[in-house]
Amino acid sequence: MKAFIISDEINQFHWAMLKSILLILSLLPISQGILSLWNVTEGSSQIMVGFFFVSLFSALFVLCFWSALKATLLNLKQQQSSALEHYRYVPMLFLIAMMSYLVTQL
Repeated sequence: MKAFIISDEINQFHWAMLKSILLILSLLPISQGILSLWNVTEGSSQIMVGFFFVSLFSALFVLCFWSALKATLLNLKQQQSSALEHYRYVPMLFLIAMMSYLVTQL
C-alpha cells in the first residue's frame, strides 16, 4: 500500500533510520544493566560477567555498525537523494557519540 504523502523510498529510508537509531540507543540501558551487575558480583563471578559483557557488546556494536552503514548507503532516486543527503550520516553519528560516551563512562 502506497503512502499518500511520502513515497515508498523515503518511507523505507525513514524506517531504516529509525531502526538504526533505536538499536544504537539500546546500548545505553544494556550497558548500565551490565555495569550494575558487575558492581554486585564478586571475584570469580566477574570473569563470567566480563566475558558475557564483551561478547554481548561486540555483537551489538557489529549490529549497530551494520545498520548505520546500511542506512548510510541506502540508494534513493536522484531527485529525492539531494533532499535527504544530509540525513544519511545521522545513524553513524549516533553510533560514534554513543561509543565515545560509553568509553568515557566505562
